[in-house]
Amino acid sequence: MNIFIKNAEIITMDKENPVISGGNIRISGNKIVYVGKDGVPCESDKIIDARGGIVMPGLINAHTHVPMTLLRGYADDLPLHTWLFDKIFHAEDRLDSDAVYYGAKVAMAEMIKSGTTTFADMYFFSESVAKAAIKAGMNANIARCVTGKEEDFKERLNEARALFDEYNCENDGAVKIDFSVHAIYTCGKQAVRETSRLCKKLGANMHIHLSETMKENGDCYAEYGKSPTEMFNSWGVFENKTNAAHCVYLSENDMNILKEKNVSVSHNPTSNLKLASGVANIKEMQEKGISIAIGTDGTASNNALNMFFDLKLCALLQKGIRLDPTIVSAEDALFMATVGGAEALGRADTGRIKEGNRADIIILDSFAPSLIPVHNPISLAVYSASGAEVKTSIIGGRIVMEDRELKTIDLEEAKAKVNESLKRMKLI
Repeated sequence: MNIFIKNAEIITMDKENPVISGGNIRISGNKIVYVGKDGVPCESDKIIDARGGIVMPGLINAHTHVPMTLLRGYADDLPLHTWLFDKIFHAEDRLDSDAVYYGAKVAMAEMIKSGTTTFADMYFFSESVAKAAIKAGMNANIARCVTGKEEDFKERLNEARALFDEYNCENDGAVKIDFSVHAIYTCGKQAVRETSRLCKKLGANMHIHLSETMKENGDCYAEYGKSPTEMFNSWGVFENKTNAAHCVYLSENDMNILKEKNVSVSHNPTSNLKLASGVANIKEMQEKGISIAIGTDGTASNNALNMFFDLKLCALLQKGIRLDPTIVSAEDALFMATVGGAEALGRADTGRIKEGNRADIIILDSFAPSLIPVHNPISLAVYSASGAEVKTSIIGGRIVMEDRELKTIDLEEAKAKVNESLKRMKLI
């Protein structure tokens, strides 16, 4: 399909030309073929008049667990280890592939409606997540999470390999399969090493939790005499392109390792605050030149999958704790949620609106009261937008939402199936 978008305030995320006022975009197939002020539609199947509204790259959620929509609100106001080991793990033991499929569909509907076009997921029953992503038309990096201190990890690693063999690069490359070791406190050395070796052999990406809490770090030092970053480095994790979530408690040496190994950090401000895990040292990471992305985490610890919430919080939180309004500008935060996310997920062809990139684009409603007037489109997107203003979403050149109507997900069916699943598993 050829699509022509006209009369737009285009946020390109290009450093040389970050905003094009009164601009137009041509899409052919799944690619952007023109960005500029040329007004000729050129054999377009569909013309979209943005009417002066903001058109920008789709947001990239660099760390989440999408099926946890099933557990939204299930265990709130608890510290991470109590929340995880006493509540979440027990509830997750009841889940099945059907529940995960429809939970993932609800999550994808929420993400599309709030401006996310690409996400990185770490969970289990991951074939159900892959099927849901293909049906929804979303870009997804999906990993079957490996855990285990003893031999029990091998079955999970076999599932991860089978997932890679069946779904990697499906839907014209929209679905990519990553590998994942959950965390230092849920994985032993053998599990980490074997997962890392297989990931490297297949040329895949790695997705991990890293230094999320003070307890995680303290326990790791007590057991190994080193930090989680140092242990994962010695076990070969960072020989792979790695997306490391949280990274709240990093030493200077940890940061040096991440920079040297080209590890991306997925910053999860809402989840880290809600679980009272702490606040990541974004300023120091920026100064080290570490690539930073933004993630929501799952809805059991964030309660929402709205990247606009985390995008704004990312900027405001750092300003508040450092008493410096210049730290993490609107441009910085939006860069993390687009270009930084693309780097974390190994997707160089998205995150910017430029010729040759995938057409992963969202259009914000020009008549939304929260977006009037448009003095600075980037500041407006970061500080004023809530996600509800997203009117149209295009992923890989396919319109998946138009005028707030989902085109690829039957949300009513998914909601009904989720409720059926929760009753069947005695979770409600």
